[in-house]
Amino acid sequence: MQERPALSLVSVIIPTLHRPTLLTRALASVFRQTWRELEVIVIVDGPDPETIAVLQTIDDPRLRIIVNSHSLTAAGARNAGMDHAKGEWIAFLDDDDEWLPEKLAKQVAYAGDRGPALVTCLSLVVTSAASFVRPQVIYDNLLPIDEYLFDRRSPFADYGFIPTPSYLLPRALCRDLRFRTDNPHDDWDFLLRLSKQQAVRVETVPEILVTIYADDARPSLSKSGTWRASLQWAERMRPLLTPRAYSGFCLGAVAPRAAKERAYHAAVLLLYRAFRYGSPRLWRVTAFLGVWLMPSGVLGPVRRTVRYIRDMRR
Repeated sequence: MQERPALSLVSVIIPTLHRPTLLTRALASVFRQTWRELEVIVIVDGPDPETIAVLQTIDDPRLRIIVNSHSLTAAGARNAGMDHAKGEWIAFLDDDDEWLPEKLAKQVAYAGDRGPALVTCLSLVVTSAASFVRPQVIYDNLLPIDEYLFDRRSPFADYGFIPTPSYLLPRALCRDLRFRTDNPHDDWDFLLRLSKQQAVRVETVPEILVTIYADDARPSLSKSGTWRASLQWAERMRPLLTPRAYSGFCLGAVAPRAAKERAYHAAVLLLYRAFRYGSPRLWRVTAFLGVWLMPSGVLGPVRRTVRYIRDMRR
């Protein structure tokens, strides 16, 4: 019988702005945790009287409220939360997502004898059209993490998926590592530096412990940036990226954003960089061309069909 680990404090960090109803749902899922030793640090990322008023009605001594005088972005708000955290462990939750009740307890137990690591889990991703479990393939620490995230080996393979609401990591790992606020991919940026610069393992509890509500139409602190900003980030991170990962990011992440922005001049630039600095797969080049040549109304159904076939093959 596995011995239950001694209780230790978990600091839960939630950035928010102008979404009091969603924040209330997220907080309820934290206060329902079976792991009772926690503090909840809500960072209101700018002036927001309505959210502050809602928070002041919550009678729980574990809640701490920090109000930024101006927006620091989701990344900066997480940093502010880490600066105030007192726990041995750090966990992050976005204000529009929620946790299952045993999320923290199962992750702390799983972390037991695995040494310093970022502990993640499976997520149920809910969209307006469907719900699905991600990741389909758990990261095994053998493949470079950037290839896991960005290099799909076939049209029927999934991208890797390690979202910040699934994180639990020792606070000691955060002392010298911050979320960078100067790019639109602060979550990937943090994860890549943690894994590739600090050699921290990623361990995954093979259970669904997080619900991610993926609504593209809803404003978010984490949804920002342009295709140019994404490409600039890839250039900055290129020393950490393998050729497969770099080309996969350019063709699979930056290109759809550029197409959505109707920046048609970006197509040649992205294809050039993918071949000059990367190693693109043939199917990825074909899919890249499809992004630019297919009418926008056709691309969505094609993606859904590919996802359906992929899921049926499992």
